Amino acid sequence: MEYTFQQKIAVMRILLDIIHADGIIDARETFFFNKLKEKFELQDEDHELVKSKNSLIALSQIKLLSDEQKADFAGLMSDMIIVDEDINVNEVTIYNIVSEFCGINISFEETTGKEHISVCTRS
Repeated sequence: MEYTFQQKIAVMRILLDIIHADGIIDARETFFFNKLKEKFELQDEDHELVKSKNSLIALSQIKLLSDEQKADFAGLMSDMIIVDEDINVNEVTIYNIVSEFCGINISFEETTGKEHISVCTRS
């Protein structure tokens, strides 16, 4: 999936919000985040841009993504939620808020699949 540089920063900002939502930064979340930085060809200094990006501005940029990009992003959010094998209520709340605001009409359950959800703990 192709994204502009600013779209990549916005996507990564929301994913960073999901990482921090449960108050626990799991090594698997960090690993997945770093793999996405590589996939998006972002440099280490771009991480500072991600951290300083305002989440509401990021949301407004994500709202303008194409439907195909939104579907891809929904999958990335779901992957970030389950990568630590725990589905946290705050993480799912972020997914739902982002989806509602940005017009992403794919539920967390649809993007994840029952088989993945069933092996995760709930917190």
